[in-house]
Amino acid sequence: MRSKRLRKSARVKITEKHRTIKTKDSVANIFKTISDAISVELFKNISETGNDSADLMSKTRLSRRQYYSRLSNFTRNGMVVRKNGQNHRTTFGRVVYHALMTMEKAYVNYYNLKAIDSIGLYDSIPREEHNKIIDMLITDQDIRKILFSVKDKAVMENGLLLET
Repeated sequence: MRSKRLRKSARVKITEKHRTIKTKDSVANIFKTISDAISVELFKNISETGNDSADLMSKTRLSRRQYYSRLSNFTRNGMVVRKNGQNHRTTFGRVVYHALMTMEKAYVNYYNLKAIDSIGLYDSIPREEHNKIIDMLITDQDIRKILFSVKDKAVMENGLLLET
C-alpha cells in the first residue's frame, strides 16, 4: 500500500517533458484496457446504463476478481468513476466510448470500405466518381464524414487516398 502512495506522489512531480511520454503510454493503456471483447462489453454496459456491480457482473458473466480487475483498469485510466454505488462514465470515458462506437461502425462497413479501396486502387477514377461510390456504399454519416473530411487533407493519387 505504501508503494502505491509513493508512486502517486511521484507522478505529481513529473515535468512537462515526462507528461508527454505518459500521455503516449496512457493511450496504449486505454487500448489495452478495452482490448478484449468482454472488457468492451463491460465498458459499453457501464456507458449505456451505469448499473451497479451485481448487475454488471451477471450481464458479463465475470467472476468477482475479473470484474473488479477490469473496473480498476477503467478507473485508473479515467474512463469510469464510481458514485453512490454505481459506475458512471466520465467525460473522458464519453470520448473513448464515442471512438469505440465509431470503430464498431467502421467494422460493420469493413467490406464496403475495402471495396472503396479496391476500386480506387485498380481504376483511375476522378475524385467526384470516387465520392459517388462512397455515397452509395457507406450509409453511416459518421463514417462518411471521416472519409470526406477536409481536415485530413487527403489527396487522390493513383486512385488511393493519401494523407499529406
